[in-house]
Amino acid sequence: MNDSQETLAADRHRLLREHVMSEIAAEAEQVGRAKAPRSRRRLVWLVASPVAVGAVAAVTLVVPGGHESGSGPAGPGVPTVSVSSAATTSAPATSASPTAQASATAPASAQASASPVVSPTDAAGLLAQAARAAANRPDPHAKNGQFTYRRLLQDGDLESRRERRMWFSVDGRSEGLIVDPGMPGPQGGDRTPWPAPLGEAEGAPRVASFSTQTYAFLASLPTDPEGVLKALLDADRSKAVAGMPMTKELRYRIAFGDVQTAFMNVTAPPAVQAALMQAAAKLPGTSVVADEVDAAGRHGVAVVGMNGTMRVSLIFDTGTGAFLGVREVLLKDLPPVGADGLPPVGEPSPGANKGKGYTHSSAVFEEGIVDHAGDGLKG
Repeated sequence: MNDSQETLAADRHRLLREHVMSEIAAEAEQVGRAKAPRSRRRLVWLVASPVAVGAVAAVTLVVPGGHESGSGPAGPGVPTVSVSSAATTSAPATSASPTAQASATAPASAQASASPVVSPTDAAGLLAQAARAAANRPDPHAKNGQFTYRRLLQDGDLESRRERRMWFSVDGRSEGLIVDPGMPGPQGGDRTPWPAPLGEAEGAPRVASFSTQTYAFLASLPTDPEGVLKALLDADRSKAVAGMPMTKELRYRIAFGDVQTAFMNVTAPPAVQAALMQAAAKLPGTSVVADEVDAAGRHGVAVVGMNGTMRVSLIFDTGTGAFLGVREVLLKDLPPVGADGLPPVGEPSPGANKGKGYTHSSAVFEEGIVDHAGDGLKG
């Protein structure tokens, strides 16, 4: 994890410290036991959730998902649909013939082609539909020197329900900004400057990578799922988790955490977002859930994986492919993992953590590309 992410994650660290310390101790007991059962809990890498922690930048559009448009309740005082430079596009609808000449005498094949396409209901089909829609969204053509902008709702068991706004440098070389009433700035108030992630580090400039993500870096990735998956798994992880053996399972979880960072804090051009969605679903240990709910009550398809000690659901609108938000649950507060070894589903067990189980969710309402940190969207 880079220094910038750790700085931004300060508020999350305060909330989760008591959970993390116990998990670190449990993890230490597992190292070196070749025949011991693999633990479901790892160190929390906190990929800077936009909820209590931003990361490098964010650009995703939000609309109700999973059900009919507009069916999900919005967060208090926050509209459900935003106007953004990355305009919302719905999945293309299949219409009947442009003329009304499909009569009973027309060939059966012609009549069949005029039949409406049935929307998928299975999880894999919904994710594929969302990915196609995401790839077809307009590219905002962000330029170096500009900023990604996001306005979102965040909520959790250990934090207040509140709105956050974030601006992050497209190329990672300019200072960004976070405005969050629950995250006091260095001068007081709710404004926290965000250091450039590619600034000097130990006398040398950082290089953009999965551990120091920027919009420009993500824009350089392949636009096919297999290519993105290879890039995630081939990335140098030698500094990712100091003092722990780099097992395949750990590499998969770090890769999923990188995808989480990309959607929650950095974002990418539409075609890369679509590839990232599908690549995440191909990672061993992840699953796809047909119906998950964000902080505003909107439904969407979700890719579910484990990032450290958290079960994380990345939620997408099934009609537009837009990233709706995230839902995180502390693994030890969940029912036992199933026999398939996939991330457990469901809600925290009753009485978990003495009735104070940890969950966190967010809902993105507005995003786009702007010229200056602090700018809002126009139009």
